[in-house]
Amino acid sequence: MSTPFTGADLVARALAQMGVRHVFGIVSIHNMPLFDAINRLGETRIVDVRHEQAGTHAADGYARATGRMGVMIASTGPGTSNCVTGLYEAQYASSRVLLITGQAETAFYGKGMGYVHEAEAQVAMLRSVCRRVESPRHVDQLAGSLAAVVADIHAGRGAPGAIEIPIDLQYAETAETDFHPPRGPALAPDGQALERAVDRLGSSRRRVIVAGGGVVAADAAEALTHLAERLDAPVLTTNGGRGAMADDHPLCLGNYYTSAGMHQAIADADLTLAVGTRFAVGVDGQGARLKPPGELIQVDVDAGMLGRVHAADLAIAADARLALEGLLESLVDVPPNDAQFNETVREAGEGVHAAMRRRLGTDYPRIMDAMRGRLPRDGLFVRDQTIAAYNFGNQLFPIFQPRTTMNPVSGAIGPGLPLAVGAAVATGRQTLVMHGDGGFMFHATELATCAQYQLPLVIVVFNDGGYGVLRWLQDTRFGRINETDLGTVDFAALAESMGVPGVRVGSVEAFEEALDVGMAAPGPYLIDVDMTRLAPMEISIMPKRRGPA
Repeated sequence: MSTPFTGADLVARALAQMGVRHVFGIVSIHNMPLFDAINRLGETRIVDVRHEQAGTHAADGYARATGRMGVMIASTGPGTSNCVTGLYEAQYASSRVLLITGQAETAFYGKGMGYVHEAEAQVAMLRSVCRRVESPRHVDQLAGSLAAVVADIHAGRGAPGAIEIPIDLQYAETAETDFHPPRGPALAPDGQALERAVDRLGSSRRRVIVAGGGVVAADAAEALTHLAERLDAPVLTTNGGRGAMADDHPLCLGNYYTSAGMHQAIADADLTLAVGTRFAVGVDGQGARLKPPGELIQVDVDAGMLGRVHAADLAIAADARLALEGLLESLVDVPPNDAQFNETVREAGEGVHAAMRRRLGTDYPRIMDAMRGRLPRDGLFVRDQTIAAYNFGNQLFPIFQPRTTMNPVSGAIGPGLPLAVGAAVATGRQTLVMHGDGGFMFHATELATCAQYQLPLVIVVFNDGGYGVLRWLQDTRFGRINETDLGTVDFAALAESMGVPGVRVGSVEAFEEALDVGMAAPGPYLIDVDMTRLAPMEISIMPKRRGPA
């Protein structure tokens, strides 16, 4: 007797046919059929996380590290509400994440009869953080609903999407359906707009390029590098665009577009080519005041982003790779940039870099160099929102390849570890995550996930006993500090309790020794850095100093 093909089987088969190799999830009474069907089919591996928010962040990290869709499976109600912060971050990062969740039986859905975990407003909640949400009410609608969400996730600028599947539809018999990889044709640039861009680029002599996350998302790093070389134009990246050009390329100025010194140096540019960036305004709207110099040519796959922050003289709605390749094809025998302009910009970049490095004091530059020197060129570098990230992780730490770096784009604290979990699962490559102690406690239980799957992950917790960034902000704005001290946590012992080797260090030499051990370890390893015992870096305010070790 053959086993009936159910709604859950349809989802499992769809994931396999769309090339989904891993999903993250927590099993529940409202998604058990999905887990069972995926495991019976055997084409997609389930990674069991400890919290739904962490699982959604992990799906996000998976998507950013690979360019493929990340998938989280949760339960209805409380399980889905736990996913909202992860979807919020994925939405902010334009990340392709699919949430599959359950729902009450269709016969009881919306009746207010106290069905366990019923969430009548779940669709509305999900629509606040997803571009498309579907809620099929009959098993015959399931295939179409799933296909519609996945197609939207991959349309234009990436975005998360969600589908809720009532539990009776997961068990219901249905016809077998074939699914296909969802990517359609990329958005090609308008020919006339491209011609105008070619004319303006060809007649300019002080050109700069600003590369954003859209370059990475479109796999356009190679085209960007070739175009910069053709134009002899220096390249600034945004935080999301790091890796779009290798930081050791002579034309790459790094993630310093928002630096006052760099902005002053490029003020004489006669043209800015901005590709795949929305010019996020950031804290206090600072970015809105940093107008790109000269004429602005802006390329973005999302037409709604063109000219939103800064008026564009020429706006081109297009996939970054197709636009850059189109420019390369037409720009022949272009005169190089003005040599004096390029030299001025290069010297300014070196000056900004040196000034930022001086802010780190005597110990942290050595710690940063140790991490970069031991992490392979294609290793993944993940950072949470923490003083170490602000002071050197976001800008000074060299990045050489696309999709090898990520951070919480929304400014949230805590996503670092689960983002790194997703990246390590996706690639199997050495991954290093940099955390503060405050943010690390949001998802410290995912250490158990790291141990269970023996992920190649080194976790560095910069421990100052609280929210160090907020201490500095409070001291700067109010002249006093409150509610930021969190006490002392022995993260090495915590890690050991969950099966992850760990060590606490208080000197650069001890850190280097621990990092060597962690990089050689077959699985995860945690280094708890006691910041009170290191020479301080700027904006770092310590709690009351501890006694001798």
